[in-house]
Amino acid sequence: MASWTETVLCESLGLRPGERVLIMADAPLAEAAEALAAAAGEAGAGRVARFALPEPRAGLQLVPRGLAAAAGGADVLVCLRSDLDLAREDAPVRAARGALRQAGRGRLAVLAQVDLAVLEATLEHGLAEVERRAEELAGRMRAAAGAHLTAPGGTDLRLSWAGRPVLAETGRLQEPGSAGNLPPGEAYVAPHEARADGRLVVDVALGDIPLDGPVALTFRQGRVVEVAGGKAAAELRRRLGDDPWAWTIGEFGLGANPHVAPCDRVSLAEKALGTAHVALGGNRAFGGRNPAPTHYDCVIAAPAVRYLDA
Repeated sequence: MASWTETVLCESLGLRPGERVLIMADAPLAEAAEALAAAAGEAGAGRVARFALPEPRAGLQLVPRGLAAAAGGADVLVCLRSDLDLAREDAPVRAARGALRQAGRGRLAVLAQVDLAVLEATLEHGLAEVERRAEELAGRMRAAAGAHLTAPGGTDLRLSWAGRPVLAETGRLQEPGSAGNLPPGEAYVAPHEARADGRLVVDVALGDIPLDGPVALTFRQGRVVEVAGGKAAAELRRRLGDDPWAWTIGEFGLGANPHVAPCDRVSLAEKALGTAHVALGGNRAFGGRNPAPTHYDCVIAAPAVRYLDA
């Protein structure tokens, strides 16, 4: 069984001797960052740099001095965040991503809403099984034109993705310029933005909004026309605001990772085997036409998926 650091550096990012490594971490993950830096040194990395990430906050945010230059010069970048705040821009991570894109050669892994126990439990098994399951699910989705999604919580939703690319998130991030999330494990697609109808009852996770009970979303021609629930539903309405694209379907995905348990941390929950998620908002990065700047993953438990032919 591999250590979680070996899975991240070697199996996922393909660290080679002499490559430069940049590790960004917030304060709760300082110990994990230290372990990762030590493992990179033992694996033969060249320079290993570490940056402490400030907590995301509203208003002006400071990017640590030298971060963008270090990110642009790194071959392997790892970002460790203990939390997720979708309502605030993460300026340091945005700066690092921008430098990575401009350089066009580094590889980036982002690990959000994690702690040391989660890193060990979800990554010490390596990537092979998750990769196989994600590819199998993606294969089923590619053979279909859409799906009828139901669940014990009350979900009854039909959606279509005919002609859209179906992707498998396997955790393999070894091509120049590649970036992705760890732990991995999903098959996903950008559905047609005007072809989702029915009801989605969110009962596992709703972006970074704490669930105080199920939230029911009613879709009509791809757009949410009604949100029912308690405080979480009210907060979602507030965040989506008056941008019609923010209320429009952006993603359908199925979790493929047997080492992740369904939980209220959306970055993990959407990967858990036995869950499905439907997102509202932007999807241009993976084949859709929704330009919204927001993206809220809505995760449900125990879905039944009936694939639809063209």
